[in-house]
Amino acid sequence: MTGPRCIPLEAISNEAVGGKAEGLVRLLDYGFDVPPGFVVMGARSGRLPDDLDAHYARIGAGKVAVRSSAIGEDSGDASFAGQYETVLNVEGSEALRSAIEDCLRSLENARALAYRDEQTGQREAQMNIVVQRMVDARAAGVLFTAHPVNARRDQIVVDAVTGLGEALVSGRAVPDHWLVARDGSVIERELQGDEPILSDAELARLVDGALRAETGYGAPLDMEWAIDQDGSLRWLQARPITQLPADPNELDTKPNPDDVYTWCNIGEMMPGAVTPLTFSVTARGIDLGMQGAYRRMGAKVPHSDELRYVGMYFGHLFLNLSNLSELASAVAGSNKSQMCIALCGRDIEELADPEPEPSWRRAFNGVRYFSLLVSAAKHRNDLDALLGGLNLPARGTARQLYRAIDENLPQIWRAYELHLLSSSSAGALSPILLGVLAKGEEPTQAHHAEVADMLAGAKDVESADIAEGVERLIDLLLVQERAEEAFATADPDAALAWLCSNEAGEASLEFAQYLARHGHRAVRELELRQKEWAVDPAPLIGSLQSGLRARLEFGARHRPATRPHAAAQGHPILRRLLPLAHAAIRTREHTKSALVAVTTAFKHAYRALGSQLMEEGCLTDPDAIFFLTHQELGELLVGRRELSDLAVSRRKVIDYQMPLHFPEVFRDRPEPLGLEPFTNGDGALVGKPVSRGKVTGRARVVETLEQAAALEAGEILIAPITDVGWTPYFSLIAGLATDVGSAVSHGAVVAREYGLPAVVNLRVATTSIQTGDLVTLDGDRGTLTRA
Repeated sequence: MTGPRCIPLEAISNEAVGGKAEGLVRLLDYGFDVPPGFVVMGARSGRLPDDLDAHYARIGAGKVAVRSSAIGEDSGDASFAGQYETVLNVEGSEALRSAIEDCLRSLENARALAYRDEQTGQREAQMNIVVQRMVDARAAGVLFTAHPVNARRDQIVVDAVTGLGEALVSGRAVPDHWLVARDGSVIERELQGDEPILSDAELARLVDGALRAETGYGAPLDMEWAIDQDGSLRWLQARPITQLPADPNELDTKPNPDDVYTWCNIGEMMPGAVTPLTFSVTARGIDLGMQGAYRRMGAKVPHSDELRYVGMYFGHLFLNLSNLSELASAVAGSNKSQMCIALCGRDIEELADPEPEPSWRRAFNGVRYFSLLVSAAKHRNDLDALLGGLNLPARGTARQLYRAIDENLPQIWRAYELHLLSSSSAGALSPILLGVLAKGEEPTQAHHAEVADMLAGAKDVESADIAEGVERLIDLLLVQERAEEAFATADPDAALAWLCSNEAGEASLEFAQYLARHGHRAVRELELRQKEWAVDPAPLIGSLQSGLRARLEFGARHRPATRPHAAAQGHPILRRLLPLAHAAIRTREHTKSALVAVTTAFKHAYRALGSQLMEEGCLTDPDAIFFLTHQELGELLVGRRELSDLAVSRRKVIDYQMPLHFPEVFRDRPEPLGLEPFTNGDGALVGKPVSRGKVTGRARVVETLEQAAALEAGEILIAPITDVGWTPYFSLIAGLATDVGSAVSHGAVVAREYGLPAVVNLRVATTSIQTGDLVTLDGDRGTLTRA
C-alpha cells in the first residue's frame, strides 16, 4: 500500500486527489492564477508524509490555508460545503500538522456523516488535504456562472466582502451583490456601504475569467476568488454548481429582434408555464392549426417545421403578432387593428401595418374568408367526427405505444385547425361589435362593457353547463338527509366515496352523468400533465362542498339577474350581428370542448407510455414523461438514456417558471417583470370590463384551484386567471376579477351567463388585494377598489 505523500498542484495528472484539488488543477491547466500549493494524499491521523516540511518550504513556508479535498467533494451532485474542516492563516510546521489533523478528523464528524448518508448514501470516504499559500486579500467572494436559485444561464451572480471570503461563505457577513448579464452589463447591484467593494474593472475581470473557466469545464461553475492588496486576482476554487436544475430558457424560441409578441389570448388558454411535452404537442398543434387555417383563407404561409405563430420563453407561450398580421395583409375586410383588438382588446402601436397584397387578391381572399366563417357548422361536425374515430392504445411495449401516438399526431394538428376555423367568427365579431359602437374610434371602457353586456345573452353555451351542472347536483344533495355530515363537512376523499355510493341517491347518478359530459375538462386543460376531472375529481368535489355549505347556510342560489342588452335592440346593424355573435360563442365553446376531449385522449396515451417507460427502465417515474418533448421520447427509445436525467432536471425548474409575469407586448425576447398596478386617479385598479354590473363584497384571493374550496357565498373571486376549470364556483361568487383575460375568454363567457360583474386584465389584483378586504367591483367602468 502506498504511504502518505505530497504532490504539488502543478504536478498532478491522473491521481484521485478529490474534488477541490481537481478544480484547482483544472484552473491551472486553463492558465488561471492559482495560489501555489500541494495536496497531501493518503494521510491518516498520526501518519503524515515525511516530506511535508519540504513541500511547505517550497511554497514559501508562510501563512497557508489548509482545506479538505475528499473524494466526491465539490462535485455536481454534492458540494460538501462546510461539512469538512478548513483552517486559515496557518503558520509554522507544527501548526500545519495540527491543521491537517483537524481536517482528517472532520471526515468522521457527525455533520459530515449525516450529510454523506443523505447526499451520497456512502458512509466511507477518502480524505485528501489541499495546502495553499494564503492570499492577503483586499476583497474576496464567490461567483456563480449561472443563477443558483432560478438556474438561469444568462445571469451571473457575484458576491464580494472586504478581506477574506470565509466570513461570506460562513454566513457571518452580508456581501455586496451583483447580478450580471453574460455580456458584462450589470442587471442589479446591492451595496452594503457607500462605495462598492469591487471596481467596474475588477467586476469585468471576474466575469470574463469565470466565463472562460466555464467554457473549459463545459458546465456552470461555483467559484471562489480573492483580490490581493496589489490588485492581483487569484482563483481559489472551481466546482460545478450542485443540484442545478435545467436551464429555464433551454427550449426558448430563437428570437427575431423585429418580431412583436403578446401573451394575450394564448396566455388565457395556456396560463403559466407548460411542460416540454405540451410545448411539442399542444403549442405545435396551435401553430400548425393556425398555419392550416391561414392557408385556407389565402395567406401566403410558407411550409416549415419551425413554429411560426407560437413562441415560448421561460416555459410560457406567446403569440407572434408580426407573423399573425399576415392575414390582415391578405384578406379584404381584415386589418391589423381589428386583429389586435380581437386578440388584445386594443390596437398595438408597436406592430407596424403590414404591406397589403394587391386589392384583387385581398378581395378574392375575403370571399374565401367569409365562406369559412359561414362554414363553422361543417368544421364543428368534422371535429366531432374526428373525436369519435380517435382510438389510441393503452397497452403495449413502449415502442408500440410511442409509434401509435406518433402516427396519430396529425389528428391533433387537424383538431386545432378545425377548432380555429369553427371559432374564428367569435374572434372576428367581437371587434366588429366594438367598431360599430365606437364608430371607428378607439374603443373605450364603456364600449367594452356594452359589448360584454350584449354577449351575455348567448344561451345554451356548453361551458356554462359546467356551473349549471354543479347547481343541479347541489339541488339533489340538499334533499339527502345525510348530505351535510357525509358530504359538506366530510374529508374530500370520504365525500367523493359517499357521492359515488347508492346512499347519495339521485345525486350519485347525476354526478356520473356530469363526469360523462364534462369529465375531460380541468384547469389548464390543454396542458398534457394536467389530470382531468374524470381522473382527479378533487377540484370538483371541493366546489360542490363549498356550494353545498353555502346553500345550507344562506338558502337559495346566489345568482344575480341578467340584464337585457338594450343598446343592440335599438341599432339595426347590432340587432343583426348579435345573433351571429351568440351562435359563434356557442360553436366556439362546443369545439373547444371537443378539442379538449381529443387532447385528453392523448393524455391517456402519454400516461400509458410513461408508465411503460418506467417499467422498461427508461424513466425514473411516469410523470417524467411530461418533461421531454415528443421527439426526445423517440430518441430515448433508441438509446439516449441520458434524457431520463434531463427530464428530472427540467421538472425542478418549472416551479420557478410557473408564476412569472411578462409585458403584455414586447419585441425580441421578454424579461420577467414585477408588475406595477395600473390605477386611475381614485386609486382603483383598472382593467377591462367583460361582464356588466357593480357589486361590493368581501374579496377571496385564490392563486390555485385547490384554494378555491374556501370560497363562501357572495364573495368576489380574485384570481390570476380563470379558465373553464374554475366555472363550478361561479354559482357561488358575486363577482370575478382576474389579472389576465379578455372578453372572449371562458371565464368571461360564463360570468356573463351568470350575470356576474367581471373585470379582467387587472394585472396585480391578486397581489394588491387580500382575502377579507371589502372591495367594489365595477363591471361597467372596469375597476376594482377597496370599499
